[in-house]
Amino acid sequence: MPRALVTGAGGFVGPYLARHLRELGYEVWGTALREVASSDFQSVPLDVRDAARVRAVVRELQPDEIYHLAGVTRPASEGAAAFYAVNLGGTLNVLEAAREVRAAVLVVGSAYVYGAQRGPLSERAPLQPVNHYGASKASAELAALPYALSGMRVVRARPFNHVGPGQSPDFLLPTLVQQLARIEAGRAEPVIKLGNLDAVRDFTDVRDIVRAYPKLLHEGDNGGVYNLASGRGVSVRELAELVLERAEVTVRLETEAARVRASDIPELVGDATRAREAVGWAPSIPLEATLEAMLAFERERYAAP
Repeated sequence: MPRALVTGAGGFVGPYLARHLRELGYEVWGTALREVASSDFQSVPLDVRDAARVRAVVRELQPDEIYHLAGVTRPASEGAAAFYAVNLGGTLNVLEAAREVRAAVLVVGSAYVYGAQRGPLSERAPLQPVNHYGASKASAELAALPYALSGMRVVRARPFNHVGPGQSPDFLLPTLVQQLARIEAGRAEPVIKLGNLDAVRDFTDVRDIVRAYPKLLHEGDNGGVYNLASGRGVSVRELAELVLERAEVTVRLETEAARVRASDIPELVGDATRAREAVGWAPSIPLEATLEAMLAFERERYAAP
């Protein structure tokens, strides 16, 4: 039975990936800052900034494959330095440890490495990050390439926005869905507040995204980078309309200046042709079905006493 290690398994994507790997027949271990109870993976506490601890965990587990998801999108306190300490430094620590045990590594990046470019964007688009998150992910992605060139099995994934039940309301679609569920449960005024309604994003169901990860690690070009995207751009306004169409009560939509940031990217839409041609991957779950699943999840949560 192959053994996989998923870093950042305590986040949104980790449990979905661990569950998929178990279905494929893997023994799955997952790391998080603190040990977590999960039926999908065996948990190991780990801070990827701690190089010695990363090395010790990898030596002990001897994984065949490492899926490196651990990272920060919004550091709590340390400012810009935290992005690079975790997203770049943590990636280097994982790659160094993996090299010692000859483990294959999938480095999960982000479409935010592209910055504010009009899409659909292929992997040939230049890296032009406009914030520290995008810059730190671009740095990590570039730092991974020399490991592949030295003979390690390393593949890089570049997912665009991915969504699904259980995602933090810090992100766009989950905050829409959660606000609606709270309103329907009588826990909030019938008003949904959003920022820039004209921003456009490309959404893929998290279950489709994690299905791509082992395929890329097994079948992708060594050192290759692959976009994972639906290719469908949806504006915040259109997204809000999709949510409100499913509302069980009358809800008003309002824009809130505090939710608009100068650094917001107006459009981020991807072209995943390379992944489709290389490993046969394409999204199979439409956005509307994902939205229904997210609404069901949040309605059940807020209906609970």
